[in-house]
Amino acid sequence: MAHNDVAGLLQRHGYKELKKVGEGSFGKALLVQSDDGSKLICKMVDVSKASKKEQADAVKEGRLLAKLNHPYIVRYRENFQQSGWLCIVMDYCEGGDLTGRIKEAKKNRQSIPEGQVLRWFTQAIMALNTVADIHDKHILHRDLKPGNFFLSKDGVMKMGDFGIAKVLACTIAVAQTQIGTPYYLSPELCQEKPYAWSSDIWAMGCILYELCALKVPFDAANIPSLVQKICKGALPHLPENTYSAFVRQLVIRLLNRDPKLRPSTDDILELPKIKDIMREMLDECREKAVEADATSAPYQDRAGKYCKGDMVEYHSAAHKDWLPAVIIDVDDSGKIVMDLKPNTWVGVAEQAVKIRPREDHASAEPVPDTTAQGGGRRPSGAPAAPSKRAGSRAASPAPAAMGKSPSQIPSGPTTYCKGDPVEYHSSSHGDWLPAVVIMTNDEGDLIIDLKPNTWIPKAEQAGRVRRAAPPARSSRAPSPMPGTGAGRPGAPPRGRESPLLRGGAAIVGK
Repeated sequence: MAHNDVAGLLQRHGYKELKKVGEGSFGKALLVQSDDGSKLICKMVDVSKASKKEQADAVKEGRLLAKLNHPYIVRYRENFQQSGWLCIVMDYCEGGDLTGRIKEAKKNRQSIPEGQVLRWFTQAIMALNTVADIHDKHILHRDLKPGNFFLSKDGVMKMGDFGIAKVLACTIAVAQTQIGTPYYLSPELCQEKPYAWSSDIWAMGCILYELCALKVPFDAANIPSLVQKICKGALPHLPENTYSAFVRQLVIRLLNRDPKLRPSTDDILELPKIKDIMREMLDECREKAVEADATSAPYQDRAGKYCKGDMVEYHSAAHKDWLPAVIIDVDDSGKIVMDLKPNTWVGVAEQAVKIRPREDHASAEPVPDTTAQGGGRRPSGAPAAPSKRAGSRAASPAPAAMGKSPSQIPSGPTTYCKGDPVEYHSSSHGDWLPAVVIMTNDEGDLIIDLKPNTWIPKAEQAGRVRRAAPPARSSRAPSPMPGTGAGRPGAPPRGRESPLLRGGAAIVGK
């Protein structure tokens, strides 16, 4: 009776059932509402017949999944076990799934635009790459299909239900079995070979083809015939007049019957076209984060008006201080690139909060008084209006501690951690630049914010990376950031971290 009292079970944990959204041999999926009014999905897995060890393994797996925090993965909030049920609570995606979008496009006889297809595909590969890295390649998805990719209300795609198969199986032996939707099974799985990550790449090839063609790449009246087509049938090709050569060739690469010849997620994320899409999404994400949190923007009148060569100061959340920088590129929309972050475009909204002209080297245009209506006093943290443009356009001055060449650095292995302030010797600048470690792996390789797309192997770090020297304090006290309150000069702005880098999620593979 307790096993059947689902409403009572949910109520004891602060949830109310709204409706059933799915059911299968494993149990059911419910749309629930939490005490604070949030809508979530609760996957209820029937573990009443599992052994105690299997139940413990399933709970452990659920906790591991809950540690993932990635913008393109459905967030697992919590899990609990009671009355023979393992309940896994996750975010609810209001936009449905890719299966619904494909059906809608097919019904309307309209193809999905290539830009949207590649955007969804890139988000899926980024999610899959993160799962591989964080779980050390021990947890396999095993059921990639359009129905397991969900859309938020603003159209962002998130991978969901990964790892659920392992939770349901409760045993390691399932990795040797064929599980998943038959349409997306790889040839090696059809031949009962062990599951590997290359099978997920095959499944992504099937999904990419289906998003373009609005039909599965392999179809048959029964499973034996379907298996035959997957293993030996003609490989599908997209028509030349519908999608670009890049998309057509990508489908061919993913659907290679030799798993060793399929690209990895790292390989895919290094493709120039995919990297462009990632940069675009990162810019949008950073802009949204700044707009959502920036209740005060003291530098908004100068934002979007900088010129190449302007000397500015950038507020680094990692260093908790203003750092000198030089603008090395601008675009028509007002975005800028600084020598301090040569791989990152900084949008206008972020400039209004985190970038200001250098007082010792004024820019061409004075910063207007943003509080003229309130009596003419400058907002806290805003620089005084400069009177003229400085003639010097040299690179940002580096601290005295940055004077050594790579050959002068003490050699030997050094272990860095995520968040460590370091200095990176830039060949293009011929100098040491301040940076922060944003990711590491078990081999000691690392990624820094100056080069967010590049892993620096441990063997190369002795010549190019060193721990940051204590920052030299300026004689001029740094202005407080907006919203930090008086008496906290130089405090970092809140909530500025890009969601693409939050929770150990890198935008590219290693």
